[in-house]
Amino acid sequence: MKNNYCYESRLRYTNQSKRVRILEVIDSLYAGGAESLLKNFVIEVKKHNDTEIEVCTLYSRNIFEEELSNNGIKIHNLNLGFKYNPIGVFKLLNVIKRGNYDVVHVHLFPADIFVAIASLFLPKKIKYIFTEHSDYNRRRVCKLFKNLDCFTYSRYDKIICISNKVKEALVSWCALTAKKTIVIKNAIPINDDLNPIKDKIYDIISVGCLEKQKGGDILLRAIKILKEKYHRKLKVAIVGDGSLKEYLKNLALQYGINEYIDFLGVRKDVLELMRESSVFVLPSRWEGFGLVLLEAISVGVPVVATKVGGIPEIIEDGKDGILVEPENPEGLANTILRLLDDNGLRSSISLNAYKKVKGEYSIERYTKDLLNLYKEDIWK
Repeated sequence: MKNNYCYESRLRYTNQSKRVRILEVIDSLYAGGAESLLKNFVIEVKKHNDTEIEVCTLYSRNIFEEELSNNGIKIHNLNLGFKYNPIGVFKLLNVIKRGNYDVVHVHLFPADIFVAIASLFLPKKIKYIFTEHSDYNRRRVCKLFKNLDCFTYSRYDKIICISNKVKEALVSWCALTAKKTIVIKNAIPINDDLNPIKDKIYDIISVGCLEKQKGGDILLRAIKILKEKYHRKLKVAIVGDGSLKEYLKNLALQYGINEYIDFLGVRKDVLELMRESSVFVLPSRWEGFGLVLLEAISVGVPVVATKVGGIPEIIEDGKDGILVEPENPEGLANTILRLLDDNGLRSSISLNAYKKVKGEYSIERYTKDLLNLYKEDIWK
């Protein structure tokens, strides 16, 4: 696989005995792709004796906290009462000053702007890195926010994008990021063997926040079509939480499909639920990468996803997944039906996708690339 950035060839260690101290800053450790990626990464980092890593969260919704603590990861929780509480800047200053970190790596908004402001009052020796996890956010709809975003990005030494599409969108929004932006694609832990189970509980599973981005309403319309046009009564699991939860429940009731849908909320056993499902569906309207696709693939579930954002960089249509146009419930319904009715297609897609993910998207590869970047920045 061709990397967007050749880290090892550029490394010039001047002090290989130095232990690198890293602070990862994120809004919370609640359910989400960025949160799951960070959790898997910091656990993998513990295998590297030359690195010390800690995590700082702005808010208290931390479903991964216990798992990280059990793996010896120190967590600083700022316990901010509301999203934009400016006291977060002062609390971050205190954590970073006391921690004597070499690298501060930040994920998501508003953690990025809090750290950007804090960096104005911290030693210049610290290297700041930000990961851009999406190709879209509401700030980019209003040009008034452009100056704020460009100031924020200016405070980071490197910006990591999780897909080429995310990088393209970022540079288009804020051109000054072009020279310091690189792509390191997301990753997950992957078992050595693919052992899908035969007895499935669900025909379809979808995992993600219940917000407009993830297209839960589009999936429900597709299920309605499958019921009314094809007389298929499918068992569907929807995993996640969000502001549209009650709206989606009411929509299912309105469509007469509520008895087929299990709204399971936020779950820690997502991989097991995926293993118990025949098809994974991600009907997103926009998507920076789609880490959840890798998770489904890793347990042998064939995926259907929309052709948006970074998803086509992961899925080759018809080979290791099936892509559909966004906002197209009819096309989504037809594709789901095709997969459910063709055991051979499901098997071939699952196997092809598993081989691809194992070779290109392992957490070991991601960790190696990221640690090399950290060390290059502090020792160059």
